[in-house]
Amino acid sequence: MKKVFVYSNFDFSVKNAGVTRMLYYAQALANKNTSVYLVSCSSSTINKKSFKEVLPNVFILNNNNLTYSFLGTFKFVKKLYKFSKKTQTENAFIFYPSPLVYLEITSLFYLKLIKREAVFYELNEVRKHTSAFHKKSSFKRLKYSIKKIIFKTSFSFLELFLCFYDGLICISSAIEEYGKKFNKNTIRIPILTNPDLKKEFSNIIYSKGNSFNIGFSGKIHPDKENLLNFFKVLSKLKNKGIVFTLNLCGPIEEKHKNLLLDKAAKSLNIKENINYYGNLNTKELSTFLSQQQLLVIPRGYTKQNHFGFSTKLSDYLNHGKPILITDVSDNKLFIKDSYNGFIVPADDNEKMLTKIEQIVKNYNDIYEVIERNAMETSKKSFYYRNFESRMSIFLFKN
Repeated sequence: MKKVFVYSNFDFSVKNAGVTRMLYYAQALANKNTSVYLVSCSSSTINKKSFKEVLPNVFILNNNNLTYSFLGTFKFVKKLYKFSKKTQTENAFIFYPSPLVYLEITSLFYLKLIKREAVFYELNEVRKHTSAFHKKSSFKRLKYSIKKIIFKTSFSFLELFLCFYDGLICISSAIEEYGKKFNKNTIRIPILTNPDLKKEFSNIIYSKGNSFNIGFSGKIHPDKENLLNFFKVLSKLKNKGIVFTLNLCGPIEEKHKNLLLDKAAKSLNIKENINYYGNLNTKELSTFLSQQQLLVIPRGYTKQNHFGFSTKLSDYLNHGKPILITDVSDNKLFIKDSYNGFIVPADDNEKMLTKIEQIVKNYNDIYEVIERNAMETSKKSFYYRNFESRMSIFLFKN
C-alpha cells in the first residue's frame, strides 16, 4: 500500500474548483492501491481518527482549525510528517500552492531537505501573473503598485526553489515548458473530470423561453474572463436583432457586480438580456448548465490565461453542450472548431460576434453532432481514470 499526502493552505472541506481538481487527482491515484489524504494546514490533531473517507481510499481532514502563522505552519508540517510515518508505506507528498508562502517554505525545508521525502509541486499558475495584478503600476495607485512589486518579487524568488522538488505536476503545456526552466521532471495533467458521474437536476428554471440562452459559470471576473469585451460583443449582437439571454452563475465581488451587471450592462443596453443566478451548488449548477444552448469561455490573452487552464472547459464538455472558447492556453489542443465546439482568436470581438451569429442561425442543424463529439472529448481527454497509471508512475517511479 502506498500513501499520497496532498497538503495546502486551502481548505479541502469546502467546494471550489481547486478542491475538485485535487479530489480528481486523489481518485486517479486511489484506484492504484493507494490511499490519498487531503490535508489543510491546520492546528487540529492529525491521526487516523481525524480523517473522513469521502471516496474509496480518499480521506479529508475533519474539523479544520486553519492556521496561517509561521509557528503554527511549522508545527503542522511536523505533525503531517509524523502521521505519514505511522505505518511502513511508500509515501509521496504533493504541495498545492496558494498566495501564502510560509507553508511552501517550511514544508520544502523540513519534508524535502531535512527528512528527504518525495515532495511534488502542483504547478497550476505562474503566481506573479495572477489576475490581482493586471493593472499597470502607477504613482496614482502607489499602495497597489508597492504591493504588486512585493508580491511579484516574492513569487519570482520562490520559483528558484522549484528545482528542489521531485517533480512538477503541470496544468498546461505552456506552464510545463515554463516549469522546465527550473525542474526537468514534469508531467502535464489537464483539468480532470468524471463524465460517467450521475448528475442530479432540479426543476428550477435558469433559462428564458423564446430566446437563445448563452451560459457562463464560475468566478465572474472582468479582467481574467474578459467579460467587458464580451458584453460589447453581445451589445452588437442585440443591435443585429438577435434575441438572446446571457445567464450567469458563480461568485462575484460586489465591485465587479456593480461594474459588469449594472454600469457596463446598462451603458451597452443589454441589462435586460442578462440574468445572474448567484453561486449555485453542484445540483443546481448541473441544472443551470443543462438548460443553456451555448456555454462560453471568452477569455482574452493575459499571461495568467496563457499559462493556466480553465476548469470550466472540462465541466462544460462534461455536460455535452456546445462551447465557444478563445484560443488561449491549451484550448486548441482539445477543441476543434465546428466539431466538438467552437473556437475563435482571443481578443477578436468581430470574429467572436460572427461566430455567435453563425451558431445561432445554424443551431438546430449542428447542436446534436457537437454535443455528441463534446462528450467523446470529455471521456477521451479529461476522464480521471485515463491518468491513473501516468500519475502513479510519476510519483512512485523511484
